[in-house]
Amino acid sequence: MERTFREQLFFLLLCLSVLKGDCRYIENNDISKDELHSLFTSDLRREIPDLLMYRRPLRCLDMVAMEGQFTFTAETPQLSCAVFFMGEPNEVISVEYDSVDIDCSGGDFITVFDGWVMKGEKFPSSQDHPLPLYERYVEYCDSGSVRKSVHSSQNVAMVFFRVHSAGSSFTLTVRKHINPFPCNVISQSPEGSYTIVIPQQHRNCSFSIIYPVAIDISEFSLGHHNNFPKAVALA
Repeated sequence: MERTFREQLFFLLLCLSVLKGDCRYIENNDISKDELHSLFTSDLRREIPDLLMYRRPLRCLDMVAMEGQFTFTAETPQLSCAVFFMGEPNEVISVEYDSVDIDCSGGDFITVFDGWVMKGEKFPSSQDHPLPLYERYVEYCDSGSVRKSVHSSQNVAMVFFRVHSAGSSFTLTVRKHINPFPCNVISQSPEGSYTIVIPQQHRNCSFSIIYPVAIDISEFSLGHHNNFPKAVALA
């Protein structure tokens, strides 16, 4: 994002805040040009007016890597659809139902899965995930009236859905939240340096990369055993 555009976006946000009376965010703050981008990594970002929220329609098979509001509207029956959601390694994802117009009694469904399913394989695996498998599936038709929001345990989540009638629709709001101690991670980048620290927890963790890459383990500490020799593996 170019600096000029960031400044214009901040000015728009400033005007909206003044009109809404939300001046508490700008009182006694000397914000330099180089600090403008930090506003969008703070709590203020989560309170940006709805008109600035990113929106787009969903496809039957889709991938979403950003926060926003997403709407699916069926033009024809769609019997096997899936949307993959992904955040940064140190984030978890929440999926909130804003509106749903499907026929649960007619066989329609929307299911949020805590993780990803690819080619029959689940990530994280049942051995690594903190929840039993049946708790990772949250059916809207079974729990929609009492559970409007679903949170993932790691930086990926997934929505399966099926609709039989044209005009059936639903709208979801997707948000990302900081996870200070990520355990199971799928990397969306083919390169980078990552650290996983699990303090005082007895659990399995995994780090998956969906690209063919070279992996360099620079440091490894497990319990009381430290200073393991450096290892290099090719994937």
